[in-house]
Amino acid sequence: MSTLLFALMRENPLPGLAAASLNVIVALCLVTLSVLLGITIAIIAWAQTLAARQLSTVRLERRTLA
Repeated sequence: MSTLLFALMRENPLPGLAAASLNVIVALCLVTLSVLLGITIAIIAWAQTLAARQLSTVRLERRTLA
C-alpha cells in the first residue's frame, strides 16, 4: 500500500502537501487550546485565592518549650 502512495506522490504531490498543512493547522489549534486552558485555570485559581483571603492578619501562638 505504501508503494502505491509513494507512486501517487511522485505524480501529484498536492495531496501530501494538503495532509501536511492540515497536520500543521491541527497542531496549532491544539497548542492554542492548551494555552487558553492553562490561562483559564490560572485565572480561576487566582480568583479563588482572592475570594478565600481573609482581611485580618493571622497571628501565630508563641509556644515555650519546657
